[in-house]
Amino acid sequence: MDNDTRTRCIMEFYEIYPLSRKLVFDTFDQKKYHVTRTQQIVLLALSVSGQMNMTQLAARINTSNEQATRAAAQLADMGFIRREHQTGNRRVVIISLTPEAEDFMKKMKAEIRDDLLKRFANVSDEDMEKLYDALVQVSSVLKQVTDI
Repeated sequence: MDNDTRTRCIMEFYEIYPLSRKLVFDTFDQKKYHVTRTQQIVLLALSVSGQMNMTQLAARINTSNEQATRAAAQLADMGFIRREHQTGNRRVVIISLTPEAEDFMKKMKAEIRDDLLKRFANVSDEDMEKLYDALVQVSSVLKQVTDI
C-alpha cells in the first residue's frame, strides 16, 4: 500500500471522528446527568477498561494528566470513582468505577443504545452488517497503531 492510500484513510478519520463522537455524546444529556464532556469520556473509558492509573487514563482519553486528574477528582467527589494507592508505590493512584457509577453507566449505555437504535432504524440490515464488519476492521487496525 502506498502513502496515498494511507493519507486517504487518515483524511476519513477527520470525517468519522466528529460524527461518531456526536452520535454517542448527544445522548449523554449534560443537564440531566450533571457530568461534563470530559467526565463522560472518563466514565466511558473506565467502563470499558476497568481500573487504571492516571497516566493510563490520560493516554486512553488523549488528554493531559492534569485534566484527567481534575475530572477524576470531580467524579470521586460525586461518588463515581474509587481511588486506591498502588501497593508497593503509594504515589501511583489506581482508579475504578464505584458500584453507583457502574449502575449509572449501565443506564447510560442502555439509553445510548436505544437512541442509536432509533437513529439507525431506517438503515437496511445489509448496510448495518457492512457497517459492523467495517467497524470491527477499523477497531482491529487502530489497535495495531495505538499504545492503549
